[in-house]
Order: sequence, then C-alpha cells, then structure tokens
Amino acid sequence: MKIAKRILFFALLIASFSLIGCAAKGLEKEINVVFEVDGEFIQAGKVTQFDSTFTPELPETYIPLGYKFLGWTPYDPNTLNPSDPNLKDKYIPAGKMVHYQEVANITENSTVVLSALMFDKSDIPVEYHYVVIAWYNKETTSGLTQEKMDTLLASLTNYLKGQGVSNEDIATIVIRGYDGNVGASTGKIVDDDDVDIMFGWGSAENVTTTGVLKPEMLKETEANYTINYNGTNKSRTIHRLTDKATAILVMEWLKSDECRNLFN
Repeated sequence: MKIAKRILFFALLIASFSLIGCAAKGLEKEINVVFEVDGEFIQAGKVTQFDSTFTPELPETYIPLGYKFLGWTPYDPNTLNPSDPNLKDKYIPAGKMVHYQEVANITENSTVVLSALMFDKSDIPVEYHYVVIAWYNKETTSGLTQEKMDTLLASLTNYLKGQGVSNEDIATIVIRGYDGNVGASTGKIVDDDDVDIMFGWGSAENVTTTGVLKPEMLKETEANYTINYNGTNKSRTIHRLTDKATAILVMEWLKSDECRNLFN
C-alpha cells in the first residue's frame, strides 16, 4: 500500500513520541494507525498486542452531499463495491476498536493507513426490514433497557401474528438501541437512514433542535408516553419517520394501551 509522504510524516511523528513508552514495555510491538481522506491526515493512533485504538468519526465537511460514510478501510476505497456481500468484512465502522491482530499483516514501516469509505446513498443496496424501531439507549433519560425492548418485541410479534403477518416478515424486524446524547444519537439515526420509528426520545422540538433531525422528517409524533423507571414516571415521545404501511401499523400498536402497559 502506498503511503503519502504527509501521512507517513505524521505516523513517524507519533512513533517518535512513543519511544519512551516502547522502551518501558520492552519488546512490545507497536503499529501506527493513520486515518485519512484522499491523502489528507485526519487522526492517528497506535495499537499493540495489549492496547487498541478507536476509529474516529468523519467530520461532516468531508462527506459529499448525498453520500454515506461507512467507516475506515485498509483497501483502496475506489476498488470497493457497495453491492459486495462481504463489504462489512472490509471496513471498520466509526467508534469501533482497531485491534492488533486486525492490522498486523497489512502494515508498512510499522504503519497501516485506513481510508474513509463513502458511497453515494443511491448506490447502497437497501436491506428489507418489516420495520426498524430505534430506541434511546440512555436508561437514565429514557427509562428504556434492553430487557424492556425484548419484552416489547415479544409482544409486538404476538400482535403481528394475530394480524396475519408472516414469520418471515416478523424475522426481519429490527429493534436497535442508540446511545449518546440527543445530538449524537439522532445523528447516527440520520446516518443509518433506515429507521421507521424512534422510541423514547424527547419532543419534536428536542430532536430537531438539540438533535439533528429536520422537522419534515417527522411524519407523526406521539407525546407524553409514560415509562416507569425505578418507581418514577418518565414522559417520553415516539416519532414515526416513514410512511411505510408496516410502520403505520406498528406505530398504532405502540400507541395502544396494550403496549403502554408494558412500561407502567
């Protein structure tokens, strides 16, 4: 892999600052990990057999309009295809750890360069899901937990079966937790671009001001949804983001007393 001089300079600079630490650790091998976009240095870190580094988020200014940033890849991004069924094995999403064993065999001069992987959204195949429900995985704010959402999925499954929905469709339902503050969590929802319903965030104003959703993205809002958390009632909101018939059906059930009683 060819390394731009500018990137190599940063990698060597990082290596020079870590000499003292290397001496203390004896023969422990270090690999410099450089993150770049079109040859421009974004960030760098290092990994060893005992330490890992996290992949960074890519600043919005680097992402062209209409494109989606997937993560960081050791391959030439221009050689990768969004339709490749094995694509997920060829990049590391932002916010994930880079481990020594993942990069040990693709280094050059103790350095590995990971490039930003982006595709035009219209070129990315859309995986079929009957419905995608995002839930706010910030327990102290939303009152929601994985256990509660597992219970919701079980009850939703029973309801949909009663409506004649096939087991094959039910198996494609996704209930996905999003952590972080309102800005970060809603930003991830926008990036994923497949969420039908948001469960457990605040008001429409909250997710479109503190959060990054645009008002026109909210097709329906159900406010004052009560969720009991450690004996305290939290007032939360549900937002529907698509007009899919399946999303509308599930939204109606989420608003029902049957579903509300799961959280009281």
